[in-house]
Amino acid sequence: MRKSNFLLAGALLLFTFCGCTSVKRFKTADYKGVDNNLVNVELFNTRLSGETMEAREKNLWTLSANAQTRLVQILDERYPDNEAFMSVMAGSFGTSEAPSQDLTKKDLRMVFTISKSRDYSKLNDSSGRFSPADRIEYLRLSLKIPETYNLQFQEWNRYVTEYGEIEIADVSFSRNLDLSLDGSPGGVDMGSEAALGRNEKQVLSQRYLKLNGSISDHQVVMEAEGTREVDLTGNVTADVSLSFDGFPEIIMVPVFTADEDNSFALSSLNFVDVLVPAMSDAPDTLYAELTLNYIYRHVASGWNTFAEWDDKVEYFQGVISSKVPLFLKKDYLPHFFCIGTDQGNKDALKFRHSPEKEYLLQFRDRHDARRFLEWLRNPLRKQNDPVFIGSNKLLYKGDPITPEEVLEHELKIMPVY
Repeated sequence: MRKSNFLLAGALLLFTFCGCTSVKRFKTADYKGVDNNLVNVELFNTRLSGETMEAREKNLWTLSANAQTRLVQILDERYPDNEAFMSVMAGSFGTSEAPSQDLTKKDLRMVFTISKSRDYSKLNDSSGRFSPADRIEYLRLSLKIPETYNLQFQEWNRYVTEYGEIEIADVSFSRNLDLSLDGSPGGVDMGSEAALGRNEKQVLSQRYLKLNGSISDHQVVMEAEGTREVDLTGNVTADVSLSFDGFPEIIMVPVFTADEDNSFALSSLNFVDVLVPAMSDAPDTLYAELTLNYIYRHVASGWNTFAEWDDKVEYFQGVISSKVPLFLKKDYLPHFFCIGTDQGNKDALKFRHSPEKEYLLQFRDRHDARRFLEWLRNPLRKQNDPVFIGSNKLLYKGDPITPEEVLEHELKIMPVY
């Protein structure tokens, strides 16, 4: 009798070692249906950035060694006073600009926060759908913008999760985030050396995360699939390139030279062709439709151990959708400046670059606008003569303007947009 009991115990022990294996994904698995309240997603933060106007200041430090030596000699002869010499040396001698510039390309960084519901009050409730071992196993995140915005997605730049980061620079991608170690991603040793000749030492050299993404003119799609013990909650950062429909504009770049009296005179006004976003009819806030499809892995039993092979798993799927703000209109419009007044109707200085068309006198930054306004207000100028820029007459409300009228109308620097 005792011998038979030992044999039975040995058989049970052998069965236990053979059946209890950490290679299994779960003990049982069932699909339980749709539940749209288990996961939540938010567009936590966005940031829009783009290339600024290229400006290359001509000063002493941008010249070659021979040119620097020659310039110092010329300025030394022209300005014997030490203070005047140092002032001119510290200044710039004009600005060179690219022939034309495209300001319709922008980079958009989006930070998504993905979370799951945690109701600890139903921890041991059979009707509850939460346990500490629950995780989001799969998600598909899409962001769609209306076609009326005249805005298109161009390509992926970067995709970041808490498990790693990948550089993309393409319209679509498929990547693995890998991990090579002895043990599980959750930090629990998965090695097990059982008796009775069974060796189940696992060396995990597999992906943490499977990432996929695609992009079209008006939609970006991101997919993530985690491996065991990898929960897809947390922050996800996606960088994409945007392209706006363009509208041609002309920017003025004043070039000043130093006179013998240590004052700056306007030597020329360069015209730079730029392409700006054509979004005059766009709303003040641009919105997108954010949709999340997910697969939720609920552990009904077996969650008191880190290993997953003994889990009784219940799968739920869900989808949530919401309208989220992407960025403001002021975020993508260029920061150009003009000279005028905002009393009543907004009126600004213009010039007639061609006989049939007037152009707004606008500058790439406040610094250029301020220097030009100071030049207009110079009391040494002839106050009653119309102002000319080369062969172009400066206009205010359609009529030529004089330096005296600049002071009378109290013209000031204003943003164009």
